[in-house]
Amino acid sequence: MKSILITGGTGLIGKKLINELKKKKYNIYVLTRRGSYVEDNVNYLEWKPDESKLDVTGITNLFSIIHLAGESINGSRWTKNYKKQILESRVLTTRLLFQNIKNLENKPKSFISASATGYYRVDTNSPQKESDPPGDGFLSGVVSSWEDEVLIFKSLGINTTILRIGLVLSKEGGILKSLYPIFKFFLGVPVGSGKQMMSWIHEDDMIDIILKSIEEQSFTGIFNCVAPEKVTNKKFSRILAKSLGRFSYPKFIKAPSIIIKLLFGGQSVLILNGLNVSSKKILKSNFNFKYPKLSLALKALYKK
Repeated sequence: MKSILITGGTGLIGKKLINELKKKKYNIYVLTRRGSYVEDNVNYLEWKPDESKLDVTGITNLFSIIHLAGESINGSRWTKNYKKQILESRVLTTRLLFQNIKNLENKPKSFISASATGYYRVDTNSPQKESDPPGDGFLSGVVSSWEDEVLIFKSLGINTTILRIGLVLSKEGGILKSLYPIFKFFLGVPVGSGKQMMSWIHEDDMIDIILKSIEEQSFTGIFNCVAPEKVTNKKFSRILAKSLGRFSYPKFIKAPSIIIKLLFGGQSVLILNGLNVSSKKILKSNFNFKYPKLSLALKALYKK
């Protein structure tokens, strides 16, 4: 039986991925800092990235590694120390995986790593494709450094896939978990100009892309994981309000940029800066989105 090794298995995407992989014929291994144990037919394997502690030699028939680990970019205010955690939690964990995998006699067929659309320049008129250059902000630098570490796996002859993930829509985490109580109490309005683009993806489509990466060895390289329909913050707010059965305020009512900056500090760029990201490449790979439009995605989420 093939084995799958997962980092970041307790995160939003990781937990859902594990549930889907349980339905298939794989041995599942999840790296954790809480020691090694087995629970619900999942093997949890201890690692301590801060101490460079990891041993994967006990995994038989390792087929694929899914690397989702990384400190949340919206988990805290962006202090100097937290910025360091954001970077090192991605770069150092990737480096540790490489040091372990390169010494294996039987190496995995594929290494699939999460990345982020934060790689790109903000507020562009044209959708940015995978071959476009990075932006010049903090997040662009983090993603570039992270991807540089991931691409080293190609030197081992391992199929390497990088998934630049947009805003993941889920009731259980991410942007919607933060926005839900605001919109529920009729306080949801666009922020800043409201014109900034939002490139998003439904959680089910994101899981399906990862499964495609595992099961189709020809699916390698860098892919933007965003739905075909990009929307402005203004349109996103209007559709979300409608999906929750809430009215939309007049167009001139918005949350001023200065208030957002005061509340969120450096993190305000996540809200005020738009990312216009192309989905053409992944569509050409014959991936079919279940939720290509925002209205369909939100309707599916909030009818559950």
